[in-house]
Amino acid sequence: MKRSNWRYYFSVFVLACCCTAAVAAPPLSEVSRIKLVNNNNLAQKVLVVSAYNTQKFVKDLFNVIKEINEGSQLSGDEIVKLHIISGSGNPIPALGASAADVAKYVEVNSKFNSSDIWMQDCMEICAAEIKGTGKLVQAVFDSNRGRGLARLPGVLAEMWDLVYFKNPSSAQSHGDYGGNLEVTPFDDIMVAGDTITPQCKKFFEDNGYKGRMFLGNTKWLTVGHIDEYVMFIPTAGAPGGYSVVRADPLYAFDLIKNSPDSELANVSGYDRDFLLKVKKLLNEQMKDPNAGQGTREGDFIALNYAINDIIEDNVGRLKDFVRKSSNDLTRDFEEVSWPSLYEGSGTTNPRGCCAYLPGVVNMLVVRDHLIVPATHIPSFDKAIEARLKAQGNKVHFIDDTPYHTSMGEIHCGTNVLRDPVRTILSKEQVEKVQAVRSLFKKVHGER
Repeated sequence: MKRSNWRYYFSVFVLACCCTAAVAAPPLSEVSRIKLVNNNNLAQKVLVVSAYNTQKFVKDLFNVIKEINEGSQLSGDEIVKLHIISGSGNPIPALGASAADVAKYVEVNSKFNSSDIWMQDCMEICAAEIKGTGKLVQAVFDSNRGRGLARLPGVLAEMWDLVYFKNPSSAQSHGDYGGNLEVTPFDDIMVAGDTITPQCKKFFEDNGYKGRMFLGNTKWLTVGHIDEYVMFIPTAGAPGGYSVVRADPLYAFDLIKNSPDSELANVSGYDRDFLLKVKKLLNEQMKDPNAGQGTREGDFIALNYAINDIIEDNVGRLKDFVRKSSNDLTRDFEEVSWPSLYEGSGTTNPRGCCAYLPGVVNMLVVRDHLIVPATHIPSFDKAIEARLKAQGNKVHFIDDTPYHTSMGEIHCGTNVLRDPVRTILSKEQVEKVQAVRSLFKKVHGER
């Protein structure tokens, strides 16, 4: 490709990304509430920072975005764009993409640059409900985090005419970051970690989520984000229209215990040797539950048993909270367990913990596609893919090493501008599927 052509296409997609909508965002005085968008809302743009250490990840992410667009034959305003914040220079050559593909699927922000890779931390891209009409318009909640991406929420609000909300807390606490502010599809239950600051919690309660906010235990985590162990995936066949995806250390141990040693070959040398010791001890503990006490691998196993108890308790409390909030005390849930392991301090009282292997729950949802951190353990990836394919999702595994080695994963390093109105699944679709399932159970005498 000639340089003149690259400059032409580069100017076209940079200009396109900087164009603003014809209608300016309404002032806050016309807004009745903030409304978090969820993974059921259609993705329009996936945001990521291209820094020196994330270029390969961004390239892999671009290839997945292209595959989603072309595999689903998306066109017009259905196309999902990759919106890149450049950390240094022109990020396009590192994509290895044709100029035509770049023009179709990529935007480079010409008004802001940063090498701060934590795109989810600085903001929660959401919606605002207009007084009187109930109309939803796109918005952004600035987490008031500071650091390299501090100005980005305001820049995007101006570029894309987003209603701009700002966290009243100036503590710059991890608990107020976007990764700790999740929401369930359909139910509109805000799910946050108890690391959220009182000021931020009150802001959301005063702006639409009073009595609709569940606080999970995240104080045992170093970063302290709810997306480190739970996520929500729109699922037509699930009660309520979504699956609760949770991290499951015991499932991970079961897979490791029953995997051949060759399964661990692609894990880094130190981790591979340690996991082989863990595997050996897990099998020894089947005969002697006290085996390995006081060893590093023994403490690791005990820690993850304790973490599993924490996660089970919190997911159980979350389901009870949703039942009470939706006034459906007998409601069932589709709970999906994914193999996950953590490291940290303590055995019976976990603290300072983070993902040991790439945290697969910390993923990116784009339409019916799941972009998941690659664990490099075949049995883990196969278990995840088999379960999600069965319920109609397409799974893409990406190596997210630059994020994982800094106690984050794919969800932490990306953000998504979603349509606040258009969704993957409608309530009507979910109700029809549930009616068919109910009839099937009735006919076949299932409970």
